Amino acid sequence: MVQAARKQRSDKGRVRVNARDFRCLTWLLEMGSAYEDDLAIVLDPAMQTSRDAARAVVRRWMQADLVHADGLFANRGRIVRLTENGARLVGEVDHRADEPVTAAVHAAEAARTRLLLEHQTPVAGVAVVGWVSPRRWRAENEAVVAAGALVPDGVARLADGSSAAVQVERVFREMPSVVTAAVDLLRRFPRAIYAVPSMIDGLPGLVEAALNQAVGQIRADGSVPGTPTFVQIPDRLVPNRTSVTTEETGNLRTTRPGTASRQGRPWPR
Repeated sequence: MVQAARKQRSDKGRVRVNARDFRCLTWLLEMGSAYEDDLAIVLDPAMQTSRDAARAVVRRWMQADLVHADGLFANRGRIVRLTENGARLVGEVDHRADEPVTAAVHAAEAARTRLLLEHQTPVAGVAVVGWVSPRRWRAENEAVVAAGALVPDGVARLADGSSAAVQVERVFREMPSVVTAAVDLLRRFPRAIYAVPSMIDGLPGLVEAALNQAVGQIRADGSVPGTPTFVQIPDRLVPNRTSVTTEETGNLRTTRPGTASRQGRPWPR
């Protein structure tokens, strides 16, 4: 008896996108870029997914020409950005993928800060329950931006109904420019969260001095400044856990859970 040949599927060898992929790619479009390991949290907000599992998903996206993943920092992993195909899939063409990877570093640090604030210990005792990206904030506040207001790196919506401007400082700038930006944010927002990568020595001190000056200037005018808070962005946000991955389907299973850690403290008043 001759066995009939199995009919091959028409989509054999193709990468299929599932609902979880679509949600994460949409998040990536909003943020602009992210560190590859951090996408483990976006893929699984319960934080049971390992870094290795997230990397397997990114490889699958790369095979489908949905993302670029470029290495830059040895201690932070690859930076993932949507290709034009990936951006088109989730709604709009994004030409940021054509820029050098160095242009995506700031956005990746802002994305890590968002995950830090949303999924770890609440800043100043208040949980972050929503996020507004710079692009969306600019679109919703055109008149304020046209008048010269600083566009923050993000706006965190807090559980008490208030909001907090989020500003990432990752390079040394002249003190007057840092102070001017801080005065602007602390006048317009009840809170301002300043995030600094832990790998940059000396920068936290400069930011602290600038915030102290900004608070002093606002109080000298008889106004009440917003509350500044300082957060250190860690070199690693997702712990290393053993995992089992299935790259063809994109299913992820972890063998043991863990929790990430963060460093943060309210700014001294």
